[in-house]
Amino acid sequence: MSKIMVIEEDSAMRVLISEWLASEGHEVRSVPRHDAASGTVTDDAVDLVILDLPHPRSRSGEAAHAVQVVHAAYPQAAVIGISTLIGRSLGIDSGASRTLGVSRLLAKPCTREELLGAVAAAL
Repeated sequence: MSKIMVIEEDSAMRVLISEWLASEGHEVRSVPRHDAASGTVTDDAVDLVILDLPHPRSRSGEAAHAVQVVHAAYPQAAVIGISTLIGRSLGIDSGASRTLGVSRLLAKPCTREELLGAVAAAL
């Protein structure tokens, strides 16, 4: 299956997402967001990155910067953003997803089915 990088600050959520993806046969690697922000964790062979967004609507551009760092580190990978600050998950056709440069924007917490559906759509 696909190689997926999970960049999530919350360790319990990182483990849960990783387990859901691994149970579907994906090869999963996960790191806290602060480790990924350093730019030292890269892998050209990653197909998809699931990224915990710091603040999708922040005026400081923190979320946009995080997505740019991920696109630079994993240029061939699709990116799914996840955030506690959105009320519902949004597809590629949403303005917020397009503005941030992500394939999908998932509300956190999300269901297993919601996550796997977004992964299938992004790959």
